[in-house]
Amino acid sequence: MTMLGPGIVARSMSVATRGSPGGKPFQYGNAWQYHPRSDRHSKIACWALMFDLLRSCESLRDHVASGRVAVGINHQMTDFARNRTKNLDLVLARGSRRPGSGRTFANLVVPYAIRLEADELAELAKLPDAPLAEPATVLMALEAKACMTEFGKARPRLYDELNSSHATIHGDTDGAIAAGFALLNTAESFVSPLRNPWHIGDQEARVSVHKQPGSAISVAEKLTELPRRSRPGDEGFDAFAILAVDCKNDGSPVTLSPKASGSIYPQIYDYAATVDRLAHLYATRFSSI
Repeated sequence: MTMLGPGIVARSMSVATRGSPGGKPFQYGNAWQYHPRSDRHSKIACWALMFDLLRSCESLRDHVASGRVAVGINHQMTDFARNRTKNLDLVLARGSRRPGSGRTFANLVVPYAIRLEADELAELAKLPDAPLAEPATVLMALEAKACMTEFGKARPRLYDELNSSHATIHGDTDGAIAAGFALLNTAESFVSPLRNPWHIGDQEARVSVHKQPGSAISVAEKLTELPRRSRPGDEGFDAFAILAVDCKNDGSPVTLSPKASGSIYPQIYDYAATVDRLAHLYATRFSSI
């Protein structure tokens, strides 16, 4: 099956917005494709991966259609052993019995400014629409992060944030599937919102220059140090995807980086392979819920 998520991520990130969904507008009235203080890129990435997972996993579709599984957004999980909490971007869970908001997975397309083509809209219409609900028992939790510039500084931060994610997920519910998703920028130049503290257009933009593909590879190497697990009871992510994009953040289209799998990051982190692994894990672990 052809994965649609990567194209959705690139196309949606190409759209500049003036603030995070439901958050404050960006300073100086600027519109940005990517802003480090916005979580829109994470929301787009998680939505796209979950879209492909629904397309790939018959068990998940059946559970959503029968009302046994719902989606949670920014759900707080607690690592019982360390007494540490963390909000996870997106979770699949048994929904609570409390009345829901009426919103659904498909409803997120508009507030997240997700751009779908006609064939993708047709695919979405075929799928059962998961309600957004307060999670009761988490079955799968997904956390997405991005590294777009200042790669040297980002390496330890990215590692720490993602490492705490799988630890919190399994510290809360060991049987839950912990999935990670990282976006890596392979562009040779980048207009950073933090290095341009003025209204874009009032003066010439400061452009950061990247040494590629070395910068992206250095971050990918750090991500491969994150622990992974093959069975419950062990430590680490159950699945992890890396997606390389070319994002200059200057208004030009964001594109996918060709042949990144196997050259910038190992093929075990390939997006399609990760979706297939998650579909298999879900079907084998939760078929009887």
